[in-house]
Amino acid sequence: MSSLNEHRSLLQELERTETVLNRLLKKISNVSDFLRPLEHSLRAEDFSSSGSYVPGTSNGIVCVLSSLIKGDPLSSSIDLIRGKGLKLPAIIKGSDRNETKSTCDTILKIIEGKPGGTPINYVINLRWANLPSIVDDTNLVVIGKRFHYRKKRDLKKLQTRFEEIGFQVLEDVGQFGGGPLTYRLTELARKLGNMTVLEITLSHCIAENHDRVAEILESLTIL
Repeated sequence: MSSLNEHRSLLQELERTETVLNRLLKKISNVSDFLRPLEHSLRAEDFSSSGSYVPGTSNGIVCVLSSLIKGDPLSSSIDLIRGKGLKLPAIIKGSDRNETKSTCDTILKIIEGKPGGTPINYVINLRWANLPSIVDDTNLVVIGKRFHYRKKRDLKKLQTRFEEIGFQVLEDVGQFGGGPLTYRLTELARKLGNMTVLEITLSHCIAENHDRVAEILESLTIL
């Protein structure tokens, strides 16, 4: 009988221990949810030494990792369109065209932190390049297809919008991009399952035209 009582007592202790552990795990989960926005802020603050995060008015982010390089055409264009009341995505500005691992790691952490507390609908890696002389670079937008993650209708919708405002749209499989950041972003998008990732390359001519850059950034907000 004594052995049976001891067995029951042991089971009761185990049940109480399980209850305490479940409560502890729940508290840890709550603490993790509480700390996530703080982690995002810290990541963004750390990134400020080599880049900056500019909040936007839509649930999307555009990465422009050349925009803090002196003389970069996208840098002046982005600066000129800010403060004009346009509906724009948030912008991650950087000075790392090589897209080093540390820069990519930080950008992914910022995106995972859900800036503004809402899910991110799209992330665009926006670049510029000196395009071949055989193409008319005054109105050309290149959408990279080497690495991407999107719903087919999203790409079609964006292409249609670009064409409506006078851009010629070409697709490529890596000649003008398809680097580490876009690859890492597509891997993150596959994990999250609800985020469009594209790489867009502009000609130098368009990149230095702030009105055209504004039209492109506003067009992205339809995603």
